[in-house]
Amino acid sequence: MAEPFYTVDTLEPPKSIGFLVKRCGGLMSQIAERRFAAERVSFTQWMVIANLGRFERLTATALSAETCHDLGALTRIVDNLEAQGLVRRERTERDRRVVEITLTPEGRRYLQAGKRLVVELLNTLAEPFSRQELETLIALLQRMMERLQEAERATSAREPREPQVAQAREAPRPARRPQPDAPRPTRSSRAARSHRR
Repeated sequence: MAEPFYTVDTLEPPKSIGFLVKRCGGLMSQIAERRFAAERVSFTQWMVIANLGRFERLTATALSAETCHDLGALTRIVDNLEAQGLVRRERTERDRRVVEITLTPEGRRYLQAGKRLVVELLNTLAEPFSRQELETLIALLQRMMERLQEAERATSAREPREPQVAQAREAPRPARRPQPDAPRPTRSSRAARSHRR
């Protein structure tokens, strides 16, 4: 692109790629959550199941990246799914220190049940568009996602990693406990000290 498409003067939310993608994703999630309201899991939980269906098994960190959830929120979701018997955590044979998350047979069955709800929703949203328009839209979004992944990798590579020693120095020190006031010397003790001198 010879000339920048966006400028500071012309940028407006209705024409911003970031705004449109974020808003479309948010609205789609809200509608999907309502459709999953009567189901065993929420749409957010089903998205975790769907990603595990794609990759078979993932570490919590990799699953967090795929679902765009922070690690703390993802851990709570996985805990809930594990309690329902839909996923399980397993140590890998390659490295017993590494824990991976995988679907159970029950989780796989629910993956298919939830997929039917998502297909119905997507077909409803796609109704006003021709097949050619949808294929073009999908191809453009795939290209944009590749571009974003490249940008994310480049940004991560440029981020300086601080040594753990420096991090330890920056950590706040625990507050010292206030020491009780020393008892003031009485007249008799002052007299005794003077006598010893």
